[in-house]
Amino acid sequence: MTWRFHAAFAAIAAALVAFAIAWGFVLVGSPGARRLERFDEQRLRDLQAIAREINALVVVEVDETCKLKGPLPKTLQEVVERARIEQVRPTDPESGEPYAYEVKSETSYEVCATFTQARESDHSVFWNHPAGRHCFTIDVLDPPPFY
Repeated sequence: MTWRFHAAFAAIAAALVAFAIAWGFVLVGSPGARRLERFDEQRLRDLQAIAREINALVVVEVDETCKLKGPLPKTLQEVVERARIEQVRPTDPESGEPYAYEVKSETSYEVCATFTQARESDHSVFWNHPAGRHCFTIDVLDPPPFY
């Protein structure tokens, strides 16, 4: 075999490897995009954990109906300090900024985070959100699914 054959074979093999790598990025995204996606997934898990803890703190189920057993926590720090089921992360995993929490009524509150990408899932649609700052309003007597 000649030198030209080996050079051509090496060029074709290199092109195939480069194509395979590029195609992999198309299918799964770049490492940077995947990193941002993981931050958004963590933000959503954090907000769901906050909602679960608040629900556990203030709601009791009696005869298949939910009733308040106490007032909603006034601050997110109070939720963190009173958590009984799981550890609550009150801050964004990327920026370190605290999540927003605001009591809206005797039975409802809002939790907010800033997401880098939109979520449009057919499963648990309550937790879908656009890119950017988004708030979820939750009524403890009619809570969303927490998964």
